[in-house]
Amino acid sequence: AAAECGGYIKIYDTRCSGRPMLSNKIHENNSDVNVISWNPIVSNLLASGGDDGLFSVWDLRNFQSTDAPLQPLARFTCHKNPITSLEWHPSDESMIVVTDEDATYIYDLSIEEDEEEDGGKTVEVGDGSIPPQLLFVHCGSQSTKEAHWHPQISSLVMTTALSGYSAFIPSNL
Repeated sequence: AAAECGGYIKIYDTRCSGRPMLSNKIHENNSDVNVISWNPIVSNLLASGGDDGLFSVWDLRNFQSTDAPLQPLARFTCHKNPITSLEWHPSDESMIVVTDEDATYIYDLSIEEDEEEDGGKTVEVGDGSIPPQLLFVHCGSQSTKEAHWHPQISSLVMTTALSGYSAFIPSNL
């Protein structure tokens, strides 16, 4: 799989060199796709993050080379800065860590909104909203560029940033 300029994700088959097997424009506003990540447990799920701050999860079973608009399984618009990194949890199929210039975010995509309980609303903070899937935010690093789950300590996240390295275990995981 390749993230490309102009809002495209292309899926290649190594047996057919030179042309993508599937190609879809996922950002209609032509924003670059900065990062993609395959889910290591559910092989048909692919996450993407772009310059426009959108973070989306795609089901590749619905990913076809057509001009029809493709709809993600989930799309998060609460980020105001470009997404710089994302990585699925190595042993939990629904957990993903996402970074932008300001912070590191941990999402649990298995959480669904309960419309009866909260009227289907997300929490409003400032000029944006917080989705119920957002479990944890780690702030304080300057210009965060990369985040990874520790392979043996399942809740430990490590990040690199202009301000240095961080390693943390979220209190609610």
